Amino acid sequence: MFLTILFLLLAVAGSLAIVFGAGVSPWWLFALFPGLLLGCVLVYLLFLIVTSLLLPRKEPKKSGAFCRWNIRLFLNWLFCLLRVKVHVRGEEKLPEEPFVLVSNHRSVFDPMVVLAKTKRKKMLFISKQANFKLPIGGPFIRRAGFFAIDRENGIRALRTLKSAADRIAGEGADIGIYPEGTRSKDGNLQEFKSGAFYLAKKANVPIVVLVVRNTEKVGKTFPLKPTHVFMDYIAVIEKQTVAEKSMEELALLSHDLVAEAWKKQ
Repeated sequence: MFLTILFLLLAVAGSLAIVFGAGVSPWWLFALFPGLLLGCVLVYLLFLIVTSLLLPRKEPKKSGAFCRWNIRLFLNWLFCLLRVKVHVRGEEKLPEEPFVLVSNHRSVFDPMVVLAKTKRKKMLFISKQANFKLPIGGPFIRRAGFFAIDRENGIRALRTLKSAADRIAGEGADIGIYPEGTRSKDGNLQEFKSGAFYLAKKANVPIVVLVVRNTEKVGKTFPLKPTHVFMDYIAVIEKQTVAEKSMEELALLSHDLVAEAWKKQ
């Protein structure tokens, strides 16, 4: 929303300045305004492209606030363009301390919605390696501090989880991970794998359970209708419980919480 308003104001101000400064007919506003608006968008996109090319390709030792801020700014603008209205409920349940976030996974938009609308300043995600090879977006999420996980190599995946645990301890970051491992193709909740719960136990932090609805509908009704997406923080599994229960028990508990909440929609 911020970028949309900024671009509109710049286009209006620029159009008025040209019309009154050059003393031309006010009818020129109808041509100048869309042209300047498009120019603002192109300049912003060029900024993102150039910045992504200049970002270091090495894995960062710390998460980058500049990249996190730009990701959030862009995603809010994107959802404004796509007419996505996100409704967040239960955010008051979030603990003050760092946590591991687990959620159902229905769309590529799931982490984008969380990143755009969470109030947490250091929300990072563990994501598949392919996302880090994306043009523009890949360099940004790498420098923001996201973690690429090799789902085909258990040893490398374990190293990634340990690095994420160190990031939680060292920076107080919140780490999001989808325990289903991949998006649900039929919409049904899949079995929860143990990686997220190993991370929570390793970092000695609580687990926040989130349910996201309607992200799979984003863009399907665009531009005729808005898409309403719901983010419901349904439960917090305290770190004492995390320490006491096994990874399998935590996976089953989280899965049941999500499944029960989904039935109540």
